[in-house]
Amino acid sequence: MSSREIAELTGKRHDHVIRDIENMLNELEETSPQLWGHLPDSYGRQQRVAFLPKDLTITLVAGYNVKMR
Repeated sequence: MSSREIAELTGKRHDHVIRDIENMLNELEETSPQLWGHLPDSYGRQQRVAFLPKDLTITLVAGYNVKMR
């Protein structure tokens, strides 16, 4: 799932989701460069985006949702 999709579903700002992903990956000592890419924003500018596999998506979103934890 992309960081943009996560931001939209959770109601968080995308830059905050990116920050949280970076923190999560640092804590997990995950250094996979293929998780990152770029997509154009609404103005056509390239924006950094993370593409997380299911396990990392669940780990991140669980941190946003007390019931899910």
